[in-house]
Amino acid sequence: MPSMESVGSIVIKVAKLVMNLIILILYRTGYGGQFLGVGGTWNLNEEKNPDAEIVASGVFVGYFIYTSVVLISFCFGNTQQKNTLADVLMNFIGTFMFIAVGGTALHYWSGYQNEHKYQSISAEKQIGLALGSLCVISGAVYLLDTVLSFIHFAKKGDKY
Repeated sequence: MPSMESVGSIVIKVAKLVMNLIILILYRTGYGGQFLGVGGTWNLNEEKNPDAEIVASGVFVGYFIYTSVVLISFCFGNTQQKNTLADVLMNFIGTFMFIAVGGTALHYWSGYQNEHKYQSISAEKQIGLALGSLCVISGAVYLLDTVLSFIHFAKKGDKY
């Protein structure tokens, strides 16, 4: 019978995968099918920072692939990765990366003004703020998975 930590870990990983997919869709097609982005800096021209976009793309795609691979391996009955330090580290780093990208997006989109300079609420801005918020929430879920991964790792250490 699977342990409570194993069931919780699978549920959390499914939630992470769904959130990552939603984030990717919002990021790529968030504003009327056009690239939304996370921003990075805002200046007089309100241009997005390409460095922030490169990091965000890497985080979103990389963690989507990583979480998919881990879930697929669970489907084949391989639970070895939950007992490794790699799972703890990937979740720990994911926590900070998602919070950093989410904070960048929230900073950019909260100060954003669209081409109608005096319109305070725009769909693009709202979707950008939703993207940033989802990234921060995803970071919190990665933190929760870090704790569960550490519990698995610590239990493995008790057996030897």
